[in-house]
Amino acid sequence: MHRNNAIIGGVIVNLVTPRYTPAGILIAEFKVNHSSSQVEAGHLRKIEFELEAIAMAEIAQTIIGIGSGSHVELTGFITKRNRLSNQLVFHVSGAKVI
Repeated sequence: MHRNNAIIGGVIVNLVTPRYTPAGILIAEFKVNHSSSQVEAGHLRKIEFELEAIAMAEIAQTIIGIGSGSHVELTGFITKRNRLSNQLVFHVSGAKVI
């Protein structure tokens, strides 16, 4: 079995108005702005990126409660936006304020 687990720290930005699926599941879509320094090949490298993210159900409610501008540590997995897209999205399964 292959693993697809990720932990990302950053700031919640661009939290859009929550919506519901046709089945009534709450959806929170947002971006995570990440900035850090990482060692690669023995050299310090500055890392900055913005990652599209989505949270569903109780985790969506948590993200909405935390709100934009908050520093968070998110856990989850990465998958395609939909079956016809190659754009990747981080699906959040856990969140805590840091």
